[in-house]
Amino acid sequence: MQEDLLTKSGVADVLGTNPMRVTRFIERNEINTVKKEGKRELFKLTQFNALKEELNAPEAKKDAQSHSFSKDDYILTLKQQLKEQQQQYEQVIESKDETISSLKETIATSQKSYDDMKDQLAVKDNQITSLTKLTNNAQTLNMVDKDPKRIQAAHGDAERSNEKTSSSDETDDSTKKPPKKHWWPWSR
Repeated sequence: MQEDLLTKSGVADVLGTNPMRVTRFIERNEINTVKKEGKRELFKLTQFNALKEELNAPEAKKDAQSHSFSKDDYILTLKQQLKEQQQQYEQVIESKDETISSLKETIATSQKSYDDMKDQLAVKDNQITSLTKLTNNAQTLNMVDKDPKRIQAAHGDAERSNEKTSSSDETDDSTKKPPKKHWWPWSR
């Protein structure tokens, strides 16, 4: 009699279905356990003849096939997901590489612009130096073209005005006013 008694999973194995379907059949048809051994509930296989017929029906087979997931299906699904993740990862890497290339091009362009501006500044500095030299030469030529007597007179006037300021500093001591006397020293 022990051989006829099976657990839910044992019934599922014999009928070729999953234990959840056996559990739902038990609840739906209110099948009672024949014997309990601890937590294990034992059933007679004959109690599941209706389930066996239900499973052998063509509609049930199609339904079972559409809802069942074999290990191979699960592995194929996981492989497909991994492949999709790998493609996404490769796209992200490619996008980052494109961004890096674009930034390198921008840096190269900026460096070229900077070098061009440096060259232009050097040209400007050379032009300023040349203009300063030309201005000095023009002033020198202008001075040479003037009457040498006027140049000497201008130099002489400049020297005399320098002498006057130094001599007037010496002679101004006599023309200075005496210091003003205040009343408070006498109040003592």
